[in-house]
Amino acid sequence: MARVGKVTWKTALFRSIFGGRKSAPAKKEPAMPQVKPRTKASAPPKLGPSIQNAPAVIVKTPTLSGHDLLRSFGTGGHKTYAIQNVSVELQKNEMNLLMGPSGSGKTTLLAVLSALLRPCGGRVTALGHEIWQMNNQQLEQFRLKHCSYVFQGFNLFPALTAREQLEIVLKWGEGANTREARKRADEVLGQLGLGSKMHLRPAQMSGGEKQRVAIGRALVKNPSFLFADEPTSALDWENGQQVIQLLNDVARKRGSTVLVVTHDPRLMPYADNIFHMADGKLCVEQECTEIVDLAPVPSAYSAYHPAMMPHGPHIAGGGSPLFHSSARFQAGPRLMLKDPAFSGQ
Repeated sequence: MARVGKVTWKTALFRSIFGGRKSAPAKKEPAMPQVKPRTKASAPPKLGPSIQNAPAVIVKTPTLSGHDLLRSFGTGGHKTYAIQNVSVELQKNEMNLLMGPSGSGKTTLLAVLSALLRPCGGRVTALGHEIWQMNNQQLEQFRLKHCSYVFQGFNLFPALTAREQLEIVLKWGEGANTREARKRADEVLGQLGLGSKMHLRPAQMSGGEKQRVAIGRALVKNPSFLFADEPTSALDWENGQQVIQLLNDVARKRGSTVLVVTHDPRLMPYADNIFHMADGKLCVEQECTEIVDLAPVPSAYSAYHPAMMPHGPHIAGGGSPLFHSSARFQAGPRLMLKDPAFSGQ
């Protein structure tokens, strides 16, 4: 029988199929001693006193912004520019006023920023999305979910009562049941002084009552953005103050971004920012009068807000078109001397 070395071919075949003999166990090498990792963290590098005492930097991201906005009406030689190269940034938890003479482009700018009117140029960014890149269905969903509006012409349903005007927003917009919708509607109407008028239809209401219902319809939704066009124009002092306080609460307590087009100086002490428009542009230094600190208080202003009389508002007319917050309780908000509320003062 042939051998393969000292192993026969049968043995080689058998081993190739079933394995060979068990070899003697290999000697174990002595285990190396394990070194435990250090658990104590090393001390961080010491910072210099100038770095340690430096204040924290908080960078705010605007919830709503418009960049280089352009909107025109008409064609050819009849083209008119309502807004031209307007840029603005609005923050959460702030109430912003947009002021200026009639025909200056205030309402057009509000409509463009609020996803109601498509601009001819520029872009609008809301909650991180460019809204004018959306299709019509996406725009409708965005407005339904995030926006509330107070129109100058009320836009109430003639056949619905004051309570039903608010309920329909909650039922159709949020899918609220009848009980929840009625509870929230009654609460807002009560805050607006309409608790005894909630069964009335628009034809049975005064102009001020219609305005308050329209405002209530916007507030009941708890919106991310609230856009209002002259919300206090038809209201007396007492009811106007209630509406102003509600608008302020929407920004401060509910975290909304509020933009109000107004001529009413009663809103000024509550505003975080006041933007002034003229001829379709936000006012810049060359177009406005110079800054006047601690100016005499105009009678139109002091009559509305007596607590501000000792120092008066901070009347400003220049600088960046993106006006920053001011010390409302020290020098009042930033006002523009060209505003009609102060004409003749």
